[in-house]
Amino acid sequence: MAFFKEYKPYAQIGVASLAALLIYLQRNRVRRGYNYAKDKFSQYIGSFASEWIGVNEIGNNQAFGNTVFQSMLKNVGWKSSEQWCMYFAKAVHWEVFKTDRQAINKLLSGSSNGSFNAVKKDINGIYEAIESGPPKNGDIAIWQRTDGTGHAAIVVKVNNNGTMDTIEGNTGGKSISDGDTVARKVRPSVIGQNIPGSTLKLRGFIRKKLFTQQEKKNIGLIIAGAAGISFILYRALRSK
Repeated sequence: MAFFKEYKPYAQIGVASLAALLIYLQRNRVRRGYNYAKDKFSQYIGSFASEWIGVNEIGNNQAFGNTVFQSMLKNVGWKSSEQWCMYFAKAVHWEVFKTDRQAINKLLSGSSNGSFNAVKKDINGIYEAIESGPPKNGDIAIWQRTDGTGHAAIVVKVNNNGTMDTIEGNTGGKSISDGDTVARKVRPSVIGQNIPGSTLKLRGFIRKKLFTQQEKKNIGLIIAGAAGISFILYRALRSK
């Protein structure tokens, strides 16, 4: 019994370390699982955004015919008479990523370009500002005019011809960014390009991270540390 008491702490640490080491050795499978989770979240974002296609405003950004939709926008800060394309994009992420609501509320606002700027400054947060390369499903696309006003949309499909399918609020008819409905659109997906017939230029994308940089770093340190402890214990036990 004395033997087991003496070596019990080593055994406990060894088991935990071995589990972490196995995760490290299976890192490719872990990476595939990570990518699978990202894809599922992206699909859910598109599916949830699609539920609101056809919702119309009443008056000039005064209210909405769908009271559930109106409450959802109010939950993320929208007030009557405000333009709401970015509020719609924020509300979609707010509903999908419920555990990140505090951070979402901190970074995303009713301003498309203000939100992009906030994300760009917060390099260790839950989002990243994409200023080059293609979009990904679930991204928030951000357009900007020379006067600083802009537009936002949820990316739901990336096409092979330099376009993307989006779901966006405050659009429809001749007005791209001050319309009266939620609609599915096809837009150029190359950063720097204008929407045809508009001064709106694609600035980039706000992309949700599954893990923040610090969380990735912590996971890596835990696995590396556990592997190191396993090796030290192995050498120590062999020398006894």
